[in-house]
Amino acid sequence: MMARIAQSEIDRIRSEKRIADIAGVPLRASRMGRGLTGPCPFCGGSDRGQRFEIRLDTNTFVCAVCQAGGDVIRFVELRDGCDFRGAVERLGGGAEAVDPELERQRAAERRAREAERARTAARRAETERRRLYDIWQRAAPPSSPSIAGYLARRGIWQLMSNRLRAVEDMPYYHGREARPGRPDKDRARVVHRGPAMLAPIVGPDGAFSGLHITWIDLAQPKGKAMILDPDTGEALPAKKVRGVKVGGRIELIRCASPIALVIGEGIETVLSVWTAMAAVGRDLDGIAFWSSVDLGNLGGHAAGLAPHPTARRPDGSPLRIPGPVPDMDARAIPVPDSVARVLLLGDGDSDRFLTETTLQRAARRYARLGRDIRRAFAPDGKDFNNLLMEAAA
Repeated sequence: MMARIAQSEIDRIRSEKRIADIAGVPLRASRMGRGLTGPCPFCGGSDRGQRFEIRLDTNTFVCAVCQAGGDVIRFVELRDGCDFRGAVERLGGGAEAVDPELERQRAAERRAREAERARTAARRAETERRRLYDIWQRAAPPSSPSIAGYLARRGIWQLMSNRLRAVEDMPYYHGREARPGRPDKDRARVVHRGPAMLAPIVGPDGAFSGLHITWIDLAQPKGKAMILDPDTGEALPAKKVRGVKVGGRIELIRCASPIALVIGEGIETVLSVWTAMAAVGRDLDGIAFWSSVDLGNLGGHAAGLAPHPTARRPDGSPLRIPGPVPDMDARAIPVPDSVARVLLLGDGDSDRFLTETTLQRAARRYARLGRDIRRAFAPDGKDFNNLLMEAAA
């Protein structure tokens, strides 16, 4: 019989072995200074938008594109394609004699610590949710010059909808700084202020769960603000998500009981398709238009990984990305039972294989008897907003 790995040994590895030390990709401080971000070591996704992040306080990682995540042991499992025991061994752990009573005691203590951390995290999440909802409630209507100008710049028809709102002086936080007069304390650093478009994220339970924020500068070609890191001069993403996004959606065009659903990654992508359909006189009654917030959220968690046909890791082995089979037990965007047709939108300006695999996973997740699910892809190197703007030129 194979010797057991004691829980104390697993706990030691999780506390001593840091993901940042073995990530194998260039990392930088995250926007709030509480973690590190960079390109994903697994799906190869760009670090544009800070989509892969390591949390230093919990020594965990997550990628918003491929939805890989977990602790340092899970990181090695994905990196090396090994099982749990193999990952522990690669991290310097080994089997040892186990005292059952001591293990039970340690397990009880661990569960108590995890329960307390979960309660603390839940309290913080609810505080943040209430703060964001207050910002949303006090924001200006979609007729504001900022939103109207931004949508016009992107070729999108002005919507008679209250799902987009504006804040004319929205702070952009990036990194940390010392509090005035309190060098022992720090706070989130504001590196930009300006007009922003807000879109509410609706969680799987139908309640407000967060905000998608786009900073606007109508002097820029596409209307998005150019925000620079004051330390490095690097361009920062003009879009951010605050709150909880997993399993959430942005209901851009709402219907009480939609008969059809058009859903894609970005707000501009989905609204461009809505604009194009409306421009040719399509009957859009009963059709809901949703943004999935990001690509990974569109497909939800995968049941396993698949090798990328062309992309390689530094050691020459294939990148492994989330496969086309969904994990049906994971939290995901719920599609109303009334929906008989679903159109999944795929941008052509991101990795084609990753996008195709994500849409395959979404199609399987949303499938049900009698429901027609189709996929539409923009040409390589473009998204649906590019096509809309080109058609209008």
